[in-house]
Amino acid sequence: MATPFQVLTVLVVDDVRLARRIAARVLSEEGFRVLEADGMAEALEVLSEARGRVDLVLLDVVMPGGDGVTLAQSIAANWPAQRVLFMSAHPAEILARHGLQELDVPFLAKPYTRVELMTKVKAALRKPAVTDGAHPNSLVERRRNERLRGK
Repeated sequence: MATPFQVLTVLVVDDVRLARRIAARVLSEEGFRVLEADGMAEALEVLSEARGRVDLVLLDVVMPGGDGVTLAQSIAANWPAQRVLFMSAHPAEILARHGLQELDVPFLAKPYTRVELMTKVKAALRKPAVTDGAHPNSLVERRRNERLRGK
């Protein structure tokens, strides 16, 4: 029997297992199919195996082995229409070092409540999947390049 609605899939990427599991549990309880990855390499592997069936990537900005901005750039290069929602518990100066200062990208501050998580996830999913240079991750790349050039 077919289900009356499409189940959306969220990939949660966080190196902190407890944080990853909490997000996964809330999303699962809210009806999402949830995939998990503990870092950049595993996230890219999961996305590759999912073959475009991930509706949103919820990813931590600061992780060992590659930060979330670098991961978002890799995702944008391979899956340009992929929606991404950044999250972090770090202060603004740390996020600026990772390329998120003054960017207009979806962002969720940790710690968050169930309501905050679901509000941000639903908002990120409502945004149209962009397949041109206006993709949020393209903006990340442009801003990072501007910083490197001293603008």
